[in-house]
Order: sequence, then structure tokens, then C-alpha cells
Amino acid sequence: MTAFTLSEEETQVQATARAFLRDFVDNTYLNEQEESPTGFEASRWGRMRDLGWSSVHLPARVGGADGTLVDAALITRECGRAAYASPLLQTLRSATVLDAIAADKTYDDVLAGIVGGAIATLVAPPDRTVMAESVADGFALSGPPVVVEWLAQAEWVVLVLPTVERGWLGAVVTADSFGERAVDVPSIDNERMVRLDLDGMVLPSEAVRTTDLSAEDAAYALARADLLRASAMVGGAQDVVERSATYALERHQFGQPLGKFQAVRHHLARMVIAADGAQLLCDDALNRALPGAQETAVARAALFAAGRSYMDVVLTAAQVHGGVGTTVEHVLHHHFRRAKAMQLRSGRRSSRLRELHQGLVVRREAVEGSLW
Repeated sequence: MTAFTLSEEETQVQATARAFLRDFVDNTYLNEQEESPTGFEASRWGRMRDLGWSSVHLPARVGGADGTLVDAALITRECGRAAYASPLLQTLRSATVLDAIAADKTYDDVLAGIVGGAIATLVAPPDRTVMAESVADGFALSGPPVVVEWLAQAEWVVLVLPTVERGWLGAVVTADSFGERAVDVPSIDNERMVRLDLDGMVLPSEAVRTTDLSAEDAAYALARADLLRASAMVGGAQDVVERSATYALERHQFGQPLGKFQAVRHHLARMVIAADGAQLLCDDALNRALPGAQETAVARAALFAAGRSYMDVVLTAAQVHGGVGTTVEHVLHHHFRRAKAMQLRSGRRSSRLRELHQGLVVRREAVEGSLW
């Protein structure tokens, strides 16, 4: 793993994002937005668009800031730290995938729309449960229903799916293409979810823009997008650690701060180790995740570690706080639910472990001297 030092521009991106969110996000605001009809404020989305958040890493040819994946990950990290729910993560993930798989400016119209403020969401089940098969008028889809974030609020839906011909396809449709196949469902956290039944649906030929995507290129494009989710979970874990440490110093029991008790210190130490380990691995993956680098294994490891560490941290924080962190009166309840929800959205644990074995053991045997 390598040391991760932010450049002056990256430091400014992170500081701007933190200051913007700190100005209005607190537990009361998060609770209100969770109960609201849309789940987020359109005015705040417009402000984030004006700040260039949804296009910070997109190329200048479509109106983007020509930044890097690190810039986008720093923004999602601050959103995760604030437990702030919005379509931003899904829009960034969609744009990341499209930019990675694009050939001859195939998706420039969609990317330009995202720069202009369009909301996008990504359909790419992590456990490869939906398959596409070539038919006369497009591609027929099959598989169980999937749960998609912010689909009801999206303008564009990006699909990256494996085909029975052992390739991958990339397609873009409008959100209203699914009709009754898309049904709003409750979420365990403050993100908005839709249950999408794709079984039997045919993607028309004009919607499918990429049909010859290799499994390796598809995996790396999705892994780069998943680093944005990993970074959000790292930010959430960091905030929980900081809040727990502050609470342990402020809360007194038996005439002294909770932090004076050895058992509480041990809890806090384990939380710091978990959060720091996830950050180190995520930052290393971001350093390596250059376009075309095919650093899929380290990105997958970062996603797995971030999900596990976030869960470990929030469970321990509930003990340090004496359970108050699971009540709606405390902001930790958002982290408590978001940690599990984001981990589940990363796919089945068994599938992720198989991928890690493939990347860390099988590839290491083939590439001598390389951990990844």
C-alpha cells in the first residue's frame, strides 16, 4: 500500500465539500429529508451541480472539470461523513462507468446531460444476477428483481450487464422506460429505493450502445465506480469514530469520563484501527485506479474492507454510546442504518470473497512479486 497525500486542489475540493454540508446537515435535517416526498432538496442538488460535484471527474469535452476519480471520491467521502442522502453517489457512479467504457464518444450526450444537472442511476447487480441475450430486436433480459437507488428521481438509467454470449453490454434508457416494472420500496436507510423487475424485458437495439465489452473492462469500470461507494463508507466510519471519541470524553460515569475506563478505550482503539485500515486500503485503490490500469482486485478489496469496517465501527459505537446511537434523536442512527444498507448494496459476502481470492491468490501466483 502507498501513502496518500492530497494535492492542493484535492484538499480544496474536500474542504469545500465539508464546509458546504456542515452548513445545513444535522440530525434534524436528515430526519426531515427522510420523511419528505422526494428524499432530497432540489435546490441543494442545483447547488451541488453549480459546484461541479456531479461532473468533477468528467472530461472537459463534455463540460466536466477534467478532474480525477480521487476528486469524486473525496466528495462522496464527505457526503458519507455527513450521512447525507441524495442521488449524487449514483450519478457519479453512472458517469464513472460510462466514461470508462466509452469508445468514440459513445456516451457523450449522457455525460453532457449529467454535467448539466441530470440525475442518473446505475443498474449493474454486483452478483451478476441479471443476464442479457441477443434477440432480433435488441437484448432480452432475464433474472430476479433488483433494487436500484434513486431510480424514481433519475432521468437516465445506465445498464451494464453480462450477456449469455460471455460478453458485456452497455445501455442507456430513460427512467420511464420501465413502467410498472419499477416499484418504490422502503429502504432501511435514508436513500430512496426502487424494486426493478427486468425479467422478460427487451432492451431495444437503439438503447444498447456497447455490445463488445470484455469481462475485464466491465469489471474494472464497475470496480472504479464502487470505489466511490467505498469512499462514502470510509467517510461514515470516520465520523462515527470522531463522535464516539468526543462522547467518551464528555460523558461522565462514576465521577470520571467514560474514556478513562480501559474497556471503553479498547473499543475506541478497535474502531480507529478499523476506520484507518479501510481508509488506507481505499486510498491505495484510488491511487492505483487510473483509466485502463485494470486494478480491479485492490478496488474490490477496498469495497469489502470499507463495508466491514463501517459495520464494525457503528456496532461498537452503539455500545460506547449506551445504545443512544440507535435512536432517532441522535445522528448515529443514520450511520447505523446506512452502514448495513451500503454493505448489502455491495453484494453477497460469499461473492465478494470469491472475487478477492481470484484477485489476491490466483493473480498473485500469475504475477510474481505483486500483492494485487
